[in-house]
Amino acid sequence: MKKIFTLISLLLVYLQGFAGFDYSNPSNNDYIGAWGRLKLVGNQLCSESGEPIQLRGWSTFGYSGEFGKAFDDQSDFDKMKSYGANFARIAQYINEGWTYGVRTDWVKNCIDYCANAKIYCLVDWHILKPGNPNDGAYNGYNNFFNEITSYVKQKGYKHVLYEICNEPNDDVEGAPAEFDYVWDWIKEYAYKVLPIIGQADPDAVVMVGTPQWDQDLTRAFQDPLEIKDSYKNLQIMYSFHHYAGDQQRYLGILSGAAAFVPIFITEWGLSSHTGDTGVDTKAGDHMLKVANGKNLGGQLISWANWSWCDKGESSATWNGGQYGNSLSASGNYITGELRKGDHFSYCESTPYIQQEFDGVNDFLLDLSAYDKGGQDNGYFDYDEDWACSGNNLNNEHPCNAGDTKNENFRSDEYFDVGYTDETSTDPVYKSLGYIGNGEWVRYTIEVKIAGDYEFELYSCNFSDFNTFAIAVDGKPGLVTENGESTPFQALYLTPCQGGGTVGDGANSDYHKWGWVKPTSEYNSNINYRIHFDKAGTHTIAIAFMTSFAGLGSFKIKGKPENGTELDLIKNNKVSLWPNPSENGSFNLTVTLDSKVKVLNAQGACVYTQDVKADKEAQFALNLPAGIYAVVVENAAGTTSQKLMVK
Repeated sequence: MKKIFTLISLLLVYLQGFAGFDYSNPSNNDYIGAWGRLKLVGNQLCSESGEPIQLRGWSTFGYSGEFGKAFDDQSDFDKMKSYGANFARIAQYINEGWTYGVRTDWVKNCIDYCANAKIYCLVDWHILKPGNPNDGAYNGYNNFFNEITSYVKQKGYKHVLYEICNEPNDDVEGAPAEFDYVWDWIKEYAYKVLPIIGQADPDAVVMVGTPQWDQDLTRAFQDPLEIKDSYKNLQIMYSFHHYAGDQQRYLGILSGAAAFVPIFITEWGLSSHTGDTGVDTKAGDHMLKVANGKNLGGQLISWANWSWCDKGESSATWNGGQYGNSLSASGNYITGELRKGDHFSYCESTPYIQQEFDGVNDFLLDLSAYDKGGQDNGYFDYDEDWACSGNNLNNEHPCNAGDTKNENFRSDEYFDVGYTDETSTDPVYKSLGYIGNGEWVRYTIEVKIAGDYEFELYSCNFSDFNTFAIAVDGKPGLVTENGESTPFQALYLTPCQGGGTVGDGANSDYHKWGWVKPTSEYNSNINYRIHFDKAGTHTIAIAFMTSFAGLGSFKIKGKPENGTELDLIKNNKVSLWPNPSENGSFNLTVTLDSKVKVLNAQGACVYTQDVKADKEAQFALNLPAGIYAVVVENAAGTTSQKLMVK
């Protein structure tokens, strides 16, 4: 069986290293000249011409006049570049009790230094405590972003990106999913800041923070920002922060969310989140593997390492008091990674068994038949030590915690597969359990008929955060009942009988199961469908973005009206009129959702349009006179009609 790659993965493999940079002598590279003004293509950060790129470098440690161990002169940015950095993050501290406060002159100087070095820069409004970006301590944000964006406009710069709020948080420990109100704070603030940036720098790339120190990316596609006219052209991305020494359990949130939203790791370190306690290079390797494309969306994720200083803590690039003379363990690791240049890799898996959905009959996905390939390919699994005794923070001793019958199922792999309840009179299915924040799993299936299909999940009666999302071929997999795309891609699975939590007695029962239709907590009007754009092989991924009570089965509901494949072909009709047409103006109807292409006499495609079944489509193409082919592609195959243009 050939290995299954997402289309975007193939594209990125082909394009990697397109700029021909010299990583053995990076000081000579002109990143700004090669890439121009950056933009998003789908979820991927790209050059001005549309090639996928990855920014890599360091975050400054604030203004050196305030922090004696921080370095921020032209020579410092040149030094970063000489080690392989193609960008720098400029951390403007706001409310940490510093004497100098907001220094727009310093930020402007850093922007100039990066321009001179021909690297990109990210201007960071560095809030930390208090964690609410709307707090009065941060009232200067409007003057700051007005002045900085006006300066960027005046200078004609293309290399400046913006981060509007570093690490928004309510300073309380807990799972990221608990803090939905922090996302409300962020949205309120973003609606004030984004128009300011949009006025002076309307096409800029802007990072929006996420709850609890930039760890809950799920909110961005569970309750997305509204795009308003005052900033409709901004390229909005979402911040993620990661400290490899003690936050490996949250790495799956990054990996899973990469299929749904554009992400920038605006801060990460090899230490614990305190900035100290040593470095964990093995955990760092895993983080970079995910950033370099081995994630659910095949996204190349840009990053800034914390931090460019010699403070004398584990996360510092230089040993204490040894700036320019002695790289720390973190500094040696990061400079080594930067000098490797582009070394991207992507999720790569093969089917475990052949699973086919005929489009007519209901289809039960075999949850135990997840793709082969293991961690970061077929699945992302993280087992807490209470589920797998002896496991550690780096997940080096995982187990199948769901295997209560000791079947030793797929003993070389560790996604947690069990049963709904073998003692029950209800149907018993293979189930997924012990699900933590950010776990995901992929399945390869053969879809016989393209289309949009209803689906249901088998839910137990235990309440949990239960937020998940579905990707198809590495992209958001859900549409509305009208076949329209929607930014509300994160779903909630309700308990089967209302459910309860620990201590609720009979209401909190893992052994009661029933079919449930998932919904959006933020847009209850959407009746979701899973979308397959063509017949053939697809990978379905279920991304569990929070802890999850358990998944008992997954049903895709067939459409009996589809009939057999033979019926489908027989009933496939295309009507085209008038023919001949004046200047390429004609009407067309199809009985199946179709992609329509118009080819000229040389076989070149001059126009493409998606046409819905039984909806009249009008074409006004203004074509030169001649003979053309109108090609219709749909679930029944490909047909062609001759079109004469007068």
